[in-house]
Amino acid sequence: MTIHILIALVVLVLGETIGLWIVNHWIVIPEERVVAALWVYHLAVVTFCVHLVRIPYDAAIIAHEDMSVYAYMSILEVVLKLLVVFTLLKISSDKLIAYSILIAFVAIILFLLYRGYTKKTYREYKFRWLWDKEDSMKILSFSGWTLLGSSANTATQQGVSILLNNYVGLIANAALGFANQVNAALGQFVNSFTTAFNPQIIKLYAQHNYTELHILMNRASKFSFVLGYLVALPLIVNMEFILKLWLVDVPQYTTEFCQMLLVCSVIDATTGVYNTAITASGKIKKYQIGISISFFIDLLLALVILKLGLYPAFVFCSRFLTRGLINMGIGLNMCKRLLNFDIWRYLREVLLPIGVTVAVTSAMMFLFRNKEQSWLKLLATFAISTISIGMCTLFFILTHKERKSIFNYLKVKLLK
Repeated sequence: MTIHILIALVVLVLGETIGLWIVNHWIVIPEERVVAALWVYHLAVVTFCVHLVRIPYDAAIIAHEDMSVYAYMSILEVVLKLLVVFTLLKISSDKLIAYSILIAFVAIILFLLYRGYTKKTYREYKFRWLWDKEDSMKILSFSGWTLLGSSANTATQQGVSILLNNYVGLIANAALGFANQVNAALGQFVNSFTTAFNPQIIKLYAQHNYTELHILMNRASKFSFVLGYLVALPLIVNMEFILKLWLVDVPQYTTEFCQMLLVCSVIDATTGVYNTAITASGKIKKYQIGISISFFIDLLLALVILKLGLYPAFVFCSRFLTRGLINMGIGLNMCKRLLNFDIWRYLREVLLPIGVTVAVTSAMMFLFRNKEQSWLKLLATFAISTISIGMCTLFFILTHKERKSIFNYLKVKLLK
């Protein structure tokens, strides 16, 4: 907790100096909205610092596998954010500033709830200022390498926003903003599921039970893909129609940006399990350096694409290459070196069935390519994609043992 508070203070100082200078000198903002933009920026920095200090409390709940509480907290967060949106309808002042203040307020409420629950339930956790040099340096070293990867990821994503702002204009930033909201919703949905795997992966590594660890990694990867793809596929096919329902006047590029980012989310969901397994080993230096280089290659390629004057949506093709193929190669290689992970088995049991599923379901969705966007198409594609993904999961993705376990579980539930 001491270390997280110190990191939050460092972020606050850097955000209000270097970060503020970038906002004032690099970002193109209409003159009449500069004040609102600065309010949003300052509150975003504060909100981020609150999230940083909350992390140890989140970790305590996850480590105890108290997933029901974690789920309730996540639901509460969504409900509070929904209330924020409805509150904006009643506010006559600048809605952007009001939105930022209310979101910061939600972050503080959740921090207090997480803190209160942890103190009440896990009485062994009592915070006091502590600096044990040996342990603190170990944690800082680990956090430092993790921070490198996270910072490279953030720098790349925000760097792409700045590049779009400078080479395309505010319309591209608006499109990216909407696309990020859609992407974040899917990401949060998948992460709420995959978080349940993390304690088990760490425990199996600590027990050196690599056989079960590899099985769990493969299983988590498959299930995360299915969950993400189940939501993403019909959204990708009907994105134009859904955006018109949501926004009415859809900014240029928004449809393509949303579709591209959803594909990226499905890839991230499939390969995200590597990060947990490698993190469990504690030997993350080479992995974090590798993915950080990959992130900056993504940013460099985005710059080249925009310099050449290509269509802005092609920026996300670089993300497929870097965050998809390159990061997958880095992750699998590190898993093999650190965990004796069987890559060929992963390719055979996970990626090949996923490839077949994508091919079959995409072919079925291709039949709707010339159909007019409508409620009928939306409902039909949702139904057909759900059934086809379910069947492909049953026959291609699940192993015989997994199918048997699921059928036995359903049989018991139905008899009850």
